[in-house]
Amino acid sequence: MKPKLTSTDASLPATMQTKQSLYNSYANMLLGYLFEALKNKTVAEQYLVDIFNELQFSDIQAISKPGVNTFCQLQMMARKKLTSFSTIADECADADDKPKGVVVSGNKFIDLMSAEQQIVFCGVHYHGKTTTWLATELIKSEEEIKRILKESFIIIRKST
Repeated sequence: MKPKLTSTDASLPATMQTKQSLYNSYANMLLGYLFEALKNKTVAEQYLVDIFNELQFSDIQAISKPGVNTFCQLQMMARKKLTSFSTIADECADADDKPKGVVVSGNKFIDLMSAEQQIVFCGVHYHGKTTTWLATELIKSEEEIKRILKESFIIIRKST
């Protein structure tokens, strides 16, 4: 006797196909939108990947209904993600106004980092600074900046 497929098992390939179709149709326009807002191609691409990875079956159904502007719906999802970016980027920029040892607050991953790790991570990830630039700015070797950045990513990976 063959095991029966549940409706979620059966709909998975269709969901993946629909997600792929949405990506093929709208990814370029959405990437352009994200790049314009972020001014950093790598970060924009990561946000694009995150948006499509986070799409659930119910989201796909809602944005694919007849009469719904799918791109506008995807753009709204992107705006929600960009809100967190702009909040964190603003906090990074205001680091001089914060108490000693606090660079960013309210981000579950960055809160786990030391002040030095926060400065390096925000500098690279949110402000597009190179490790060479940060090394000069922080009066450290480039190898040390890379080590600090690696530590930051380890903290994020262990927290997810």
